[in-house]
Amino acid sequence: MSAQTGLWLGGLVTLMAWSYLYKENPFFRVAEHIYVGGAMAYGVFNTYYQVILPTWQKDMVKDGNWSYLIPIVIGLLIYTRYGGRGWNWLARWTMAFWVGYGAGYELAYSPAVFMKQVTDTFRPIKGINDVLYFLIVAASLFYFLFTVKKEGPLPKGVAMFGRLSMMVAFGAAFGSITMAYLSLIIGRLQYLLKDVVHLVK
Repeated sequence: MSAQTGLWLGGLVTLMAWSYLYKENPFFRVAEHIYVGGAMAYGVFNTYYQVILPTWQKDMVKDGNWSYLIPIVIGLLIYTRYGGRGWNWLARWTMAFWVGYGAGYELAYSPAVFMKQVTDTFRPIKGINDVLYFLIVAASLFYFLFTVKKEGPLPKGVAMFGRLSMMVAFGAAFGSITMAYLSLIIGRLQYLLKDVVHLVK
C-alpha cells in the first residue's frame, strides 16, 4: 500500500466516523468496527511482543524468576467467567486483586494526585486569593453537609455560594475539555485538507 493510498483510506474512515453527526448509519458502524478492531489488534500485538514475550524469555526462562507464574494464574482466572456458573466466581478474584492492589498502591506510593488537593486547603491566608479559596472550599463542603438543615438566609446563602462555585469549576473543566476536542477536530481537518486532498499548505 502506497503512502497516498493510506492517507485516502484514513480520510475516508474519518468522514465515515463523522457521518454520525447526521444520524447513525452503516458507514459509521463500519468505521466504528474498524477502529475498535484495529485498536484491539494493536493492543494484543503490542502486549504480546512488549510484555508477554520478554517476561517469558528473559525474566522467567533466562533469569529463573518463576514467581511471575502467580500473577499469570491470577490474571488467567478472569477467563473463568466464560466457563459457566460453576467457575465464573473465580473471575472475581482477579478483579478483587486488581482493584485492591490498585487502590493500595495509589494510597501508599502515589498519593500526590489527591493528597495535593487536600493539603492545598490548609494554605496560609496571605491575600484575597487565599481568602476566596478558603470560602469556596468551606461553602462547597457545607453544601454537601446534609445532616444540617439549611434554613435561614445565611445557611442558604453559604450553600448557594458553594453550589455556584462548583458550577463555575465544572464549567471551566467542561470548557477545557471542549477546547481539547476542538483541537482534535482541527487536527483531523488539517489531515483531510492538507495531507489527503492538498487544498491547504
